[in-house]
Amino acid sequence: MSPRSASPPSPDDNARGVNIIGFFQMALAVAFMGWLFALWPERPAKDAPWIQQVNLGLWSGRIGDDARLILIVMCAGALGSFVHASTSFASYVGNKRLVLSWAWWYALRPFIGMALALIFYFVVRGGLLSTNAAASEMSVYGVAAVAGLVGMFSKQATDKLRELFDNLFRTEQGHGDDARDDKLGGNQPVAGAMIERRKMSAWVIPDGQDETQVIIANLHSMLGGVVTRIPVLRTNDTVVCVIHQSLLYKFLADRSMEALKAHQAFDASSFTLKDLLDSPGTKELVQDSLAYVPQGAMLSDAKAVMERVPHCQDVFVTEHGLPSEPVLGWLTDAQVRVAAKV
Repeated sequence: MSPRSASPPSPDDNARGVNIIGFFQMALAVAFMGWLFALWPERPAKDAPWIQQVNLGLWSGRIGDDARLILIVMCAGALGSFVHASTSFASYVGNKRLVLSWAWWYALRPFIGMALALIFYFVVRGGLLSTNAAASEMSVYGVAAVAGLVGMFSKQATDKLRELFDNLFRTEQGHGDDARDDKLGGNQPVAGAMIERRKMSAWVIPDGQDETQVIIANLHSMLGGVVTRIPVLRTNDTVVCVIHQSLLYKFLADRSMEALKAHQAFDASSFTLKDLLDSPGTKELVQDSLAYVPQGAMLSDAKAVMERVPHCQDVFVTEHGLPSEPVLGWLTDAQVRVAAKV
């Protein structure tokens, strides 16, 4: 289903989805805290051997010191990611900006933190970031603290590991990954790359007016410098069209030549947006060529939609990816191309 034909979820579906995510996160937090408590040694490792019998809900068994540390690291990493995900979840729900397409992000975040904490622990124990140490010589508090922080600050932990392996396995410039085209670097969310509505240089048609009352000369005066295209919006922030500098200049040049041939004076203020839209082939380029994605979409989604829409050079971000919704942000073809080469 294309973004144009997708229907927004009902308020009941939204409320149900929000509740499922919230209760799921709370259940995971309780479970991981319980397992962490069950795994915690009764005596400091340096004073006496850890007690080997462990009860984790339905499972009970005897494990060694190393296995216990690994399980503690995983639980602490999951709890750290829970703090990160739950803080984000509460903020978006409180501001009524949560998009259910991010549900899997919240569901998987504790497990991502668990995996990252485990990898980071292996790196540390492997001696790449510190000296080797036996399990009995390591502070369980220090291990759990680092694992929790890795889960909570997973981006920084990932960056540190990437820095480490970039140095260990560096390739020559222009080779390896640099030689592969069409990569969407980081495949970041559109929300992080778009031009927000408040920062857009747009022409807003006042209430009670239409395209016949938008003077082309006023649009022309907005162009110049870094502004090479102008979104035209209604007062409810829905999109009418996007006027590109080259198209507007061509329209004015053609009208000027017509006036010259007819031995008439040329006056740009006599033409309106309606005249421009009615000129042959213009509507297909400034209205039918627009694409829309929901605010939870990724840059790869924007790129895919842009490639499906003929002549598309502009992608607008709305709540559910519908053209009837207010614009939240705007992506140009140039921004998507730059991101695809990062």
